[in-house]
Amino acid sequence: MTWLRQLFKRDPAATERWRVLQLEVTSRCLLHCTFCPKNVLDSHWIYGDLPWSVFSECIAPHLSRFDLVYLQGWGEPLLHPQLFEMLRVTKAAGCQVGFTTCGSALDEANSLRLLEAGLDILSISFSGATAETHEALRVGSNFRQLVANVERITRLKKERALKTLLVEVHFLMLRANIHELPEFVRLAAALGADEAVATNVVYTPTRAIAAQRVFGTSPDPHHRALVDQAEREARRLGITLRVYPLTMDYNILECDARPTEAVYINHLGQVAPCVYLGLPVREKASRIFEEQEHPVTVVNFGNVCLGLVAAMQGAERAKFIGAFRARKTFAYSALALSAASGASQPAELPAPPPPCRFCYKMYGV
Repeated sequence: MTWLRQLFKRDPAATERWRVLQLEVTSRCLLHCTFCPKNVLDSHWIYGDLPWSVFSECIAPHLSRFDLVYLQGWGEPLLHPQLFEMLRVTKAAGCQVGFTTCGSALDEANSLRLLEAGLDILSISFSGATAETHEALRVGSNFRQLVANVERITRLKKERALKTLLVEVHFLMLRANIHELPEFVRLAAALGADEAVATNVVYTPTRAIAAQRVFGTSPDPHHRALVDQAEREARRLGITLRVYPLTMDYNILECDARPTEAVYINHLGQVAPCVYLGLPVREKASRIFEEQEHPVTVVNFGNVCLGLVAAMQGAERAKFIGAFRARKTFAYSALALSAASGASQPAELPAPPPPCRFCYKMYGV
């Protein structure tokens, strides 16, 4: 989630505000990506759009409490019939606003409307640097059209001198495509993107998807070499490249979803810590972690129809984020004690919340 980075570098606000609201406007998508949980969990997946009435009456009045509103969850935001009105309302509330798209609906008309709406962050998803690889993984996508769509919006941005819009192109690293990462960096630069981001497949609902991950406790040296090559290409071409770690870290105090400072709302109106614990499903969702099954139970702090602020300030959320705050307090205390005594004592961090213990995001990847 690289769109969180710049906001989380700032000091916490003293007033009752939060950094990020991630809002799933729809759980529908036109693609059938091989790694997407929507396909695996289809019989339990709840398809739908966030009702306009819920957005306008239950969410919009509180938007000014957030710095960034990210209008994307497990679906394609451009499928929502009121997306552009949501953008207008969010900008009027003084928030930064962005979303991630598969790019299929990023035609000229939609691109112009996004620029006119004052979009701040646009992330566009790739799974390869060639049509063969990308289309095999993102089934239903047209690689040539996607490239043309990205090229168009970066050109329109340049023509209008819109320096505030960040255009990111994302590359999901898998065993099936990581060999194309250096070439993807060259493609990103040629398309005029501001940044290229290489992410990991961290939610693995099946063993087949889990087998595609390139990170671990001891990642493949060849994969590391490909990342190094991509980073050299980025420096040569002058484009920013962010690569998520390939090595798991068991001492992460809080994952980069930052549940202590952010919140996720799915299209059902359920308030959750993050996109992984707010899946729009009817029952537990399958998950493979380190070769073992550890099903995901949706975490629900409350429904926005009963009060967004009440859910944010409620006992359930306080208990959940309290585990992360305890980890930070313990780590900082141990650091201070070590500095004062000059001795480093091995210490075990307090455990993260139970739903997070078998999530790869908790280990820094």
